[in-house]
Amino acid sequence: MSYNNKQKHRDQGGFTLVEIMIALLVFMVIMLGVAAGLLAAIRTNKGNVVRDEALRIAESELNQLKGLQFSDSGVSGNLAATSGNGLALPDVATTIRGVPITFARTKRITDVVTAINTLKTVEVVVGWNDPYTAGGALLTPTNKNRQLSVSTILIMQ
Repeated sequence: MSYNNKQKHRDQGGFTLVEIMIALLVFMVIMLGVAAGLLAAIRTNKGNVVRDEALRIAESELNQLKGLQFSDSGVSGNLAATSGNGLALPDVATTIRGVPITFARTKRITDVVTAINTLKTVEVVVGWNDPYTAGGALLTPTNKNRQLSVSTILIMQ
């Protein structure tokens, strides 16, 4: 009778402590990879939200400039040709996901003379400092480490 109890005890399946530790180690490595991927996705998403806001600001300024009247004989003061890095506009401060971001803006309007028409190139540049790229090279004309540019060509009437 005692022989059957010992045989039954030996045949019981189960995990040893070493097997459990190895399984936990494998699980931990997988979870660290998932956490790193999640943090990268959050950072990328935040960068996209900031970039979308900068694009909205640039398009708004460009649409205001496109709405101004100008012709060969009279160019609106806001569409007077600018040279070099352009004309600095007031900064736009906003908060995105609890982080204050300041957007620097510039506009540059240049004359393009062709044989048929006189054209104006209107460019709006919006720059901001990305907190994840601190110490990166500052870009002209906004002196920020990230920027985007939106431009259009207007035909003088």
